[in-house]
Amino acid sequence: MTVALRGSAPRLSILIRLAALAGAALVPGSAGHAQPAPTFEVASIKPSRNPAAGENFDSAPGGRTTATNITVRYLIRLAYAIEDYQIQRAPRWVDSELYDIAAKSAGGKRGSMEEERSRLRGLLADRFQLATHSETREMPVYLLVVAKTGPKLTLHNDGSGSGTRGGCGHLAGKRLTLDTIANVLSRHFERAVLNRTGLSGKYDFELDWTPDSGPCPAAPDVPGGSPADHSALPSILTAIQQQLGLKLESAKGPVETLVIDRVERPSEN
Repeated sequence: MTVALRGSAPRLSILIRLAALAGAALVPGSAGHAQPAPTFEVASIKPSRNPAAGENFDSAPGGRTTATNITVRYLIRLAYAIEDYQIQRAPRWVDSELYDIAAKSAGGKRGSMEEERSRLRGLLADRFQLATHSETREMPVYLLVVAKTGPKLTLHNDGSGSGTRGGCGHLAGKRLTLDTIANVLSRHFERAVLNRTGLSGKYDFELDWTPDSGPCPAAPDVPGGSPADHSALPSILTAIQQQLGLKLESAKGPVETLVIDRVERPSEN
């Protein structure tokens, strides 16, 4: 699964599964006799050597994790499976200072999605002295409801496998619940989108709109191609209504947030 809704983003091989977008708790609890949390055996963290280079985050076989030009805010987003609007009281350097990271997990195994997140949470706590707590705050949200035309989604309850793919002014989904569709849309609007459609089941959809950022770049596999022309397409809010038969309504609602109590720059190693 690949989703790119807000310009260029780091390549995130640990986020190619649908679980990266839906249903994760802000702060994992410890119930019963839980197993020890997965950790990195070794980790090197240094200020970026080449800030002009692109961002990259990669979790490879063998338990190796590397990051280039990554902010602490981005690490927090990955570790807790949250969006920017959910992070509260972050100091400015968390957004501006870039780091290169090379780490290896104990046992040399990549592990599950939650194990990857747990290692990152441990890294943030150990090396950045990150301490947080969760709060539910009343914030601006969008309510995803059914438009007057009725839903225009394709029911797809049969079979297995689900995911999304997207790019500049385009988003498509396969076998997704409305909760997941709402979650995916929240990544574009930087605001929580709450499913209030009342629709059950899983659906396929495609969505095309005119990006606010301007013309889309040419597809790399088209020699001499010019930027894609989305000028004839509607805004994303209109496209959601026309193409999906859904509608976003502004409201205020409860949003789970992660409040930063403490975070420090790491010492070089």
